[in-house]
Amino acid sequence: MDFAHVSATWLHLVATVAMLGYYAILGLIVLPVIRRTVAPRELGESIAAVERRATPVIVGSLIVFLATGVYLMVTSSRYGGVGDLGSPWATIFLIKHLVVGAMVALGVYIDALVVRGFADPGSPGQPAAVRRLELAAVLVTILGAVVLLLTAAGQLS
Repeated sequence: MDFAHVSATWLHLVATVAMLGYYAILGLIVLPVIRRTVAPRELGESIAAVERRATPVIVGSLIVFLATGVYLMVTSSRYGGVGDLGSPWATIFLIKHLVVGAMVALGVYIDALVVRGFADPGSPGQPAAVRRLELAAVLVTILGAVVLLLTAAGQLS
């Protein structure tokens, strides 16, 4: 058993669970509840506080996810190099990376654009910003489920 490979796989999975778990909890539980229970004046402040608290976890997870993913990719006997689509595994792997790219782009959208909409407490645009944030978090969750499906398919190919 290769300790480095086992460790990288474990860290990759932990980072994936942390990131996807955060967006799933945010989009499916936290935001719907906050939107209904927190006064509009405090809504933006509450969501910004949640995002500030989550940012180190998300950034750390992303760094671990990317570093271990690159390691696992380049050490895989199936990996034939950049642009090699000569096997079902390579094709699935490419699709998986495109979906991961979309997830990262949505995460940047959430953190860089949507959360900034909460800077002005009680602004008229806040309800729409909360809905955009909720939708983006749910989309990240769905894309994450697709990544996990593609990972399972790649393991079996």
